[in-house]
Amino acid sequence: MKVKFYPKYFLLLTLGMIMTVTMSFAQGRKVSGKVVDSNDGLGVPGASVVIKGTTKGVISDADGNFSIDIRDNSDVLVISFVGYQAQELSVGTKNVLNVNLLTDSQALQEVVVTGYTVDNRRETTGAVSIVQAKDLVARPSGNVEQQLQGRVGGVTVITNGQPGTTSQVRVRGFGSFGGNEPLYVVDGVPVS
Repeated sequence: MKVKFYPKYFLLLTLGMIMTVTMSFAQGRKVSGKVVDSNDGLGVPGASVVIKGTTKGVISDADGNFSIDIRDNSDVLVISFVGYQAQELSVGTKNVLNVNLLTDSQALQEVVVTGYTVDNRRETTGAVSIVQAKDLVARPSGNVEQQLQGRVGGVTVITNGQPGTTSQVRVRGFGSFGGNEPLYVVDGVPVS
């Protein structure tokens, strides 16, 4: 029996085998680990673990555990979370990476957000008061303005008691200079 040689098919078969071998070696591996707070050793939930230079990443679970597929041993993981200093770790041949995040005290500041600006709490020149929704629910009423009465110092609410009427809200009494109407901000939007 005589076998005929087809160079075109031999070339395609050779290329297919080379691609299969290359793809099997190019497959990444899984790296897992835990992100913990360096102060108390507790897991940090929601920490971002990203392969540097890419958009590929994962978020740590409720206990700080994560698992990510890397491309090769030269990958670098960037671990970050709000209030902590970001860290970069070279993967190398390790399969388990445990990360201790250091707190970043410079990033933690108390701020005041008003309808028109964001200020540091110490630098705010105006009076700012916050009424939580849970405090308003404790006092049932059909009118939000009436629920504010007695919750914030310097705020006076006047109502005639009739259903469907609006109340007058005054800040710092009736004779203050420059008007005494409050600025309402609901979900970041100033309303009148």
